[in-house]
Amino acid sequence: MGRHREQWVDNVGMRILRPAEQSVIGRRAFLSSLAALGSLRVLKGQASLGACAPQNSPEPWSRFRGPNASGIARGSGYPIEFGPTKNVMWKRPFPMGKSSPVLTADRIVLTADVDNRLQVISVDRATGKTVWERSLARARSEFKRALNHGASSSAAIEGTNVYAFFGDYGIVSFDANGKERWKTPLGPFSSLWGMAMSPVIAGDTVVLLLEGIVHSSIAGFDRNSGRKKWEVERPPFALNYSTPILRSGSDNRCEVLALGPNELIAYDPGNGERRWSTKVLPGSIVASPTLGDDDTLVSMIFPSENGRAFPDKDGDGIVTAAEISALSNDPQITRVEQMIADETGNRDGKITQEEWNLFWRTQQGRPAIIATSIGAPGEAAPNRGTRWSYSKGVARVATPLIYGGIVYFINMGGILTALNAMTGEPLKVARLQCALEN
Repeated sequence: MGRHREQWVDNVGMRILRPAEQSVIGRRAFLSSLAALGSLRVLKGQASLGACAPQNSPEPWSRFRGPNASGIARGSGYPIEFGPTKNVMWKRPFPMGKSSPVLTADRIVLTADVDNRLQVISVDRATGKTVWERSLARARSEFKRALNHGASSSAAIEGTNVYAFFGDYGIVSFDANGKERWKTPLGPFSSLWGMAMSPVIAGDTVVLLLEGIVHSSIAGFDRNSGRKKWEVERPPFALNYSTPILRSGSDNRCEVLALGPNELIAYDPGNGERRWSTKVLPGSIVASPTLGDDDTLVSMIFPSENGRAFPDKDGDGIVTAAEISALSNDPQITRVEQMIADETGNRDGKITQEEWNLFWRTQQGRPAIIATSIGAPGEAAPNRGTRWSYSKGVARVATPLIYGGIVYFINMGGILTALNAMTGEPLKVARLQCALEN
């Protein structure tokens, strides 16, 4: 699509890609066939922020995927159909970015990466006109997979203040008029495909999950100054691009729920204290988790099912730097192997069989969507752990939606699946019209 992408904004203020008419019909037919399967209601987990909300609680769509990452807007009266000429207030091109928009009462906030500048753009919701646009010079240009982008992370809003994270710089905050409040350089990072997680505001803290191969952590920053309040180490070798969600805990204290390979951990956003944890399936995580009914967290795990054979061509039990560079024409594989050589074991630039096995053990498993019981707030002895899992047609990228007791997810082949949110039982599986055939 070149330097600019043309996007449409409906009268809710959300930017959307123009839908193909048949695709809309396909979705409608799929959803109508499920209408009788469950009553529609707001799920408990989506409304359990309590102590997590800042003092100046923003309009609901203030972070990636809206209210606590549920993907569900509060209120009513929204259009269910839109397109180039229907329910459109205005349209205009925007600089390229792969982030999602966030909203204040009268603004839309986007991030972009254009001409080697990292941008935050504030747009008037009623007219589509740019109110202000601010740029940062990137501190570096980290490796990114082709499907990733320098502006993949969505901004967050508290009141009228804006917070944006860029993997090539760090985090920055602007006020309603575009005046810089503070900026905090971070990194460099060792994410395999490039950073993509978004900031989350929990009370007076901006929380970032900073996962990578070499170093992984979760950190909290003062939302008024940008000062790092705390940082907690997490296990390395994390292929994790998800964004945390929030919940008020057993004593009405806020909990940050951070999913990772092998473990779900709840942190106190004030000081980074680990409050509780439970095991989850191993593997890489691209889609963000979402809270379901009956105190469960639903997430996608997408590991490497088979791993890779130890690439020792001369049979001496050691893979050297020269062997790594000659082993593959795929720069992604070469980069993984170089990271294993440089950052595991004794970090001598070579790979032993033991170092190789250690790395791939953390990545292997079976792709699945899983529901993890996390216990009710205030429950004295919660029984935490996997409630159910489902392994057919699992989505790698798209975060699931939970509504009316049904879990919906769509994979990159255009297959939409609906599961019973309580049991994981499949209710319907269908390919959407005009979806890709491969």
